[in-house]
Amino acid sequence: MAVSQTTATATAVETSGIFAEAVGGIATIVLTIIALSGTSTAFLLAAATIVFGAALLIEGTSITTDYVGVLSSAANAVAVQGGSGGLAAIFLAGISGIILGVLALLGINAFAMISVAVIVYGSALILSSSTVLNLHSLKVSGGEDVMAASAMSSTAGAQALAGIAAIVLGILAVAGTSAQTLALVALLVLGAALLVTGNGASNALMAVFRTARR
Repeated sequence: MAVSQTTATATAVETSGIFAEAVGGIATIVLTIIALSGTSTAFLLAAATIVFGAALLIEGTSITTDYVGVLSSAANAVAVQGGSGGLAAIFLAGISGIILGVLALLGINAFAMISVAVIVYGSALILSSSTVLNLHSLKVSGGEDVMAASAMSSTAGAQALAGIAAIVLGILAVAGTSAQTLALVALLVLGAALLVTGNGASNALMAVFRTARR
């Protein structure tokens, strides 16, 4: 009974994480696409920055919840400590990005604020990629999950590449090279990365492998 309750709780957490991150990623993508079309560009750019920051905080909460779930042995506890730095970066990036987005929304050096937020978000994705990989490595047990481990590694790699792309675009935007367009493209990349490689999507992929193995 206890096992079934634990499984149900874990499933509910994974499902909510998938939903929340998907909404954040999709909202960011939609806002940036509308802004790229020329509709209320400055406003939507700031709004997309705030939305992604909130989605990143949800991502950090989802990862933290999963880490708590794997704290079942001393060995796992030691491994979890190694991922705490990445978790701190996710939360700090989310809060910082929201603040920068609000300042941009108020018209305070808007494009510079958004460009810096994009760089911060990209850095968070790079740092969190190793954290997520560490988390799912703890979940993988035995050689039968080699394919799952490989898939998680690919997902973490894609997330890191998206982070690098966002940082490069953000730096170019700070330098003043088509700042508005580059910031929008960077946010589009970040939104897509969160949607496809976020912790909720990774949990869904792990669930698929677990189901296929039964």
